[in-house]
Amino acid sequence: MRPNPITALPDLGERTREILAAVVREYIRTAQPVGSAALVREYRLAVSPATVRAELALLEDAGLLMHPHTSAGRVPTDLGYRYFIESLMAASELAADERVTVSHQFQQAQRDLDEWLRLAASTLARLSSEAAIVTSPATDRPTVRHVELVPINERRALLVAVFGGGAVRQQLIELPRVVVTDDLRSLSARLTERLGGSTAAKAHQLAAGEHGLAADVAAMVARLLEEHEGARAAEIYYDGVQNILAQPEFAQNERVRGLLGLLEDRTRLASMLPATIARDDVLVAIGSEHQLEPLVGCSIVVGRYGEGTDVVGLVGVVGPTRMDYARSIGAVRYVGALMSDLLRVVDGTWR
Repeated sequence: MRPNPITALPDLGERTREILAAVVREYIRTAQPVGSAALVREYRLAVSPATVRAELALLEDAGLLMHPHTSAGRVPTDLGYRYFIESLMAASELAADERVTVSHQFQQAQRDLDEWLRLAASTLARLSSEAAIVTSPATDRPTVRHVELVPINERRALLVAVFGGGAVRQQLIELPRVVVTDDLRSLSARLTERLGGSTAAKAHQLAAGEHGLAADVAAMVARLLEEHEGARAAEIYYDGVQNILAQPEFAQNERVRGLLGLLEDRTRLASMLPATIARDDVLVAIGSEHQLEPLVGCSIVVGRYGEGTDVVGLVGVVGPTRMDYARSIGAVRYVGALMSDLLRVVDGTWR
């Protein structure tokens, strides 16, 4: 569920847990700091406001709540949301009538992947009331197929890297010394054998075990493969930006510009998405957990769709940390499962 599973969650008593859950739900609902009187009144807590204030202080000491400015109320921290998601939040599924409506919309769409991807983004945005992001599917990770060093002159050569699927990338390289053609041909054959079938991550590992020119060329192949992989992942559909721009968290123009700039930059947006997600899993990155400056105060909920062990495609939502996580996770799970079902009927044209 989270990008950093090492972070430990504090132990809380039952009453403290109940009050934390109430604070999170009330803040999600109102966007206003939550005080003890409001909790007792709205959630019918069988304790006095003084007892609630003591529990709120305990939760603040534990790093789960904080005081915004001089307000008497509290708001959840990133760790508070994390505790709520993992320990207090009930699982949520879309209502049966919503599932029927969404499924019908997809069935009525033309059997066209681009249309399905656009529909998935708009559907997720509507269901979650957040911004939605959907990546186009990739059947597998690109790998190295062939490496060739073509001599240009005594101190310069052209690196030609051929990847799975037939993609070709080229780059000029400066040679550290004079290298004869036969030596370049021999190095090309050895690197093709050594790097053949490797993903970018594996190619980087193998490059670390090389020396001299071989290490430089192998590292360059790995970088070219990363760039190729990133370009494929950069085909991203998004919708629902107006949903989060309407939230009070985005009243500041600087925050709006940062978010819109990130969504428009497909390469940067692709780089923030996880490389792998297990089947039927959903990753939730809250606020500072994703370490993306344009998304300070935002959370990302991402799931996968498709078959196989690697990520085939991603569906997700982006919104303020004060999002309805149960609703967002349920929507991501359902749309991801629906996209998996639909891809099975596509006649291999996307592969």
